[in-house]
Amino acid sequence: MSAAEQPFVLELDAFDKLVIIAAAFTFLAFVVLILVCSLSPFCCLYDLCPFNHPEKKAVPTAAYGATEGIRLYRPSIIKDKPPGYWHTMGTLKESDMSDSLSDAGTGDVIELKHERTTKIPSKYSSSSSTGSVSPTLYVHQDGRLSFTLMYDRVDSNLSIKIQQLTNFSATDPDGATAPYIKVRLYRVPKNFFTFRGKLGKDNSTQNLVVEMQTKIQRRSDDPIFNEMFTTHVDQHDISNYTLKLLVCDFDRYTRHVVVGEVLLNLSKVDWLTQTEVLFDEPLQPPIEENLGDVNVSLMFLPTAEKLTITIVKAQGLKIMDPQRNTTDSFIKVVLMYDGRQMKKAKTTLRAGDVNPVFNESITFDVPLYQLDKVYLSVSVIHHDMEKDKKHLIGRLYLGTHFDHDAQEQWTEMTQNPRKQIMCWHRLQS
Repeated sequence: MSAAEQPFVLELDAFDKLVIIAAAFTFLAFVVLILVCSLSPFCCLYDLCPFNHPEKKAVPTAAYGATEGIRLYRPSIIKDKPPGYWHTMGTLKESDMSDSLSDAGTGDVIELKHERTTKIPSKYSSSSSTGSVSPTLYVHQDGRLSFTLMYDRVDSNLSIKIQQLTNFSATDPDGATAPYIKVRLYRVPKNFFTFRGKLGKDNSTQNLVVEMQTKIQRRSDDPIFNEMFTTHVDQHDISNYTLKLLVCDFDRYTRHVVVGEVLLNLSKVDWLTQTEVLFDEPLQPPIEENLGDVNVSLMFLPTAEKLTITIVKAQGLKIMDPQRNTTDSFIKVVLMYDGRQMKKAKTTLRAGDVNPVFNESITFDVPLYQLDKVYLSVSVIHHDMEKDKKHLIGRLYLGTHFDHDAQEQWTEMTQNPRKQIMCWHRLQS
């Protein structure tokens, strides 16, 4: 065979073969990438493919407010749920709320007119005389509190021993009591001029020095405490002190209800060194303190299932900083369910104002079928910024299980959805 007739043979080394194989795989991968991008709407090549944009038919736009052809959303109301079931809820501040709520109202406000006068509590009940529905009625017209006092002149210590609460029971069989005793010691400030009469009497319980409390005695009608409290009191100043013992109950709604009190002026006590002075005092009806009033509004959106409380303003708050003659307050709102805290939020601090204006809204997610089971606890708190301590000024409760004003506002809220129901409430100690 001659040289001209010999076939052409291409000789490739190992490196050339790898290059050819890599080029083939690269081309195949490029073809697959183009195919996937043409079919996927998330790729930039999707809009370049003419098969992905068929000719659309024009759809007439419904007029504003029309419902024809629009599928309306109607939330289903579940009536029968297990007692322990609770729907997941969230909390929103006013700045976090969406402007496009499906059933947001036009901002109509219904203001409930009530005379903000001091209410005298009943002697035989923890509820006020305005029609409060309290789950437990307390019988304390014969109730007595036994305690002892002892003053140590060497160390200048006053010892207070709470012994027993007698003739104290509940008339409601299902309303088991959980009483405890709050021990408060007040001091009348020294003045260059001594005023007698009503002014001096009112000043005896204005300057709180120390507050202590016993343990809660659950399900006990005549509880025995036997708890000792000791505080330092200068012997030359002991006659300026007043002791107040508050009999409180921790009820099923986690309220701290004052049901009776004992007031004792220490200037009338015959002190003997290292000798206990025994007292067996009858319970007196609690005297309501003027802690201030709070204006709040409630609104419920049934479709969105949102409960909104707006803290409008407060008026006449108790002065908690005597040096500056003012109060630095904020308000905490807690959504309660079956005695448990579900969600909570608070307003911003209003410093140096006994008549603060808040105008802050807090929104909770509340299912419609649980609206009659939840309630709100609103607490006004003083923040001592120098000592970085917080002191409770007073509370109020909103729901179907509380006083007349709270019930009326809650009922008006449920009967007038998408409208703000505004009402003044007096703070409770």
